[in-house]
Amino acid sequence: MAPPRKQNAGSDGSSSDGDLRLSPGTENYLLCLYKLWEDDETPTITQLTDTLRQLPETEGLGTSVPSVAGMIRRMQRQTLVDVGADKRIRLTKQGLEGGEDIARRHRLAEWLVVKLLGMDLHQAHNEAHRLEHGMSQDFQEKLVERLGYPKRSPFGRPIPGSGEPKMPADALTLDASKPGEPYLVDRIPEEDSQLLKFLADSNIVPEQPITVAEATPYLGVMEVATKHNRVSIGYNVACQIFVRPDTTSAPAE
Repeated sequence: MAPPRKQNAGSDGSSSDGDLRLSPGTENYLLCLYKLWEDDETPTITQLTDTLRQLPETEGLGTSVPSVAGMIRRMQRQTLVDVGADKRIRLTKQGLEGGEDIARRHRLAEWLVVKLLGMDLHQAHNEAHRLEHGMSQDFQEKLVERLGYPKRSPFGRPIPGSGEPKMPADALTLDASKPGEPYLVDRIPEEDSQLLKFLADSNIVPEQPITVAEATPYLGVMEVATKHNRVSIGYNVACQIFVRPDTTSAPAE
């Protein structure tokens, strides 16, 4: 699914997977930058700092603007990123490959937590951060096989190397959808565990049907119908949920 990482030869001539792996801190930066790249965003230092603050505190990252700027300078020396004259950060070819690698491990770890360990969806993102840094290539291959070769994470983001596009061509955000039209949830935000629990409890998760029952933009709230119930959500949340037209079923009631 993804190209194998480089390996170093050990003293006995055998290869040692991960000897050239980047530090966990650098991998966290690459994961954030890769997700922004998927969303067609090219961040400044300040914007990247805001994104990094969404990571679990257990990752132990410094998230002040000076500390983030210092890390980006180190990543420039490692040829992982470029900072243009416009002060925006772009992944190099090497950085993009590193971002794909850590994103793949992270999203497979999310499936490991949900599908194989039976943990709740809202726990998956934070638990995956604890697991992602230690995955060897052999472990990934066995895990992919056990999971049944998933193409997207439990939250809908593509698993690098699976052939899935960054976003389906017909996808749109829920706030832009037409009331009464049937859609399938394509992707949901994964960083806020409390929001995730609400979405999961409301059955607003990937591949589930959803319909906007009533939209009131002037109040900033919409009512949506899912397979089991109706719930009200704010437009600030709806703009983070991606859906795609459901051509196989009638609108949810």
